[in-house]
Amino acid sequence: MMKGVNPAYYSLPFLLAFGLSAVMLLTDTNLRIDFGAIQSGYYSHWYVVLVMGLADLVGPGLLLATRSRTSVKLGVLGSGPLFAIWVGDIFTYSQGGFGSATSFANYLFEITYYGGDVRYLYDAILAVYLITFLLGLTLLLTSRPGSKAPTQAWVGAGSKPPSPPA
Repeated sequence: MMKGVNPAYYSLPFLLAFGLSAVMLLTDTNLRIDFGAIQSGYYSHWYVVLVMGLADLVGPGLLLATRSRTSVKLGVLGSGPLFAIWVGDIFTYSQGGFGSATSFANYLFEITYYGGDVRYLYDAILAVYLITFLLGLTLLLTSRPGSKAPTQAWVGAGSKPPSPPA
């Protein structure tokens, strides 16, 4: 399925997530000011998005530098928890002044529009992390040493495909 794909391409979804995080940090005023409750500094969720965005830069750096199966494993191990953190954010509803996780999810997924400059960023980042996780798993499964799956995904990537057992 992913025959001939250079593992460095796996860095692209991480770069997209970084871009979406940057847009969110720069434009979502609700994220910065906790819906008006913060007069100076930033809301704690802003810092979480900042750290996650920075993590999205580390992943592509590793992938581009090593182009190895191990770096793809690290990408999968990173994107899975990043996805879980975004989903788990729903349960911090009380910090945003919402009465329930459902009402906060409605806000995050833009089911109920509460204002803000950019819509659907939460949805987009969540989708990118899920796609990144599944893409990484697919790359790993199709290039597993000793498997009958094609190992061509790593050819031309600066590393050699696994050798068949002797």
